[in-house]
Amino acid sequence: FLLLVLGGRVLGPGFGFALGRTTLFGSALITAGVGPWMPYQMFACAWIGLFSGCLPQLRGKAEIAMLAAYGAVAGYAYGFLSNLSFWPFSLDPGSSIAYVPGASLATQWHHYLVFDATTSLGWDTGRAITNFAAICIVGPAALRTFRRAARKAAFTAPVEFSPAGA
Repeated sequence: FLLLVLGGRVLGPGFGFALGRTTLFGSALITAGVGPWMPYQMFACAWIGLFSGCLPQLRGKAEIAMLAAYGAVAGYAYGFLSNLSFWPFSLDPGSSIAYVPGASLATQWHHYLVFDATTSLGWDTGRAITNFAAICIVGPAALRTFRRAARKAAFTAPVEFSPAGA
């Protein structure tokens, strides 16, 4: 998440979205993690990268603090969104935390929150703490590196077309 949050921050929401999608896709191919859960993970990471590019413009320690807090929230959000890939299908329908077809939104919401808290809150907390610490420690140097690379690559250079015989 460190590179996803910082890359989206420096290079913008569109790049962050693409970075989240392609990173998860490439990782799944390399580690043989391709399955029905992969699109959910790809979109969860894509949204995290997109929203990191939409954060308010700050500099210095305030920016690092904001990005670290966002990284912690993103750690929880990733788990929350990824759990949607299997919650309706993975439990005994008689369970108190299972998806219940035809139930009210309030009932479904309650079941999902309890499901998320009991199955992945520990993993999500570890991810949130790691994101927060990594961004605080490595964030300033990585942001400088990304900004320097973006300046040298001239991603925002205007495109000019000249006539075909000129």
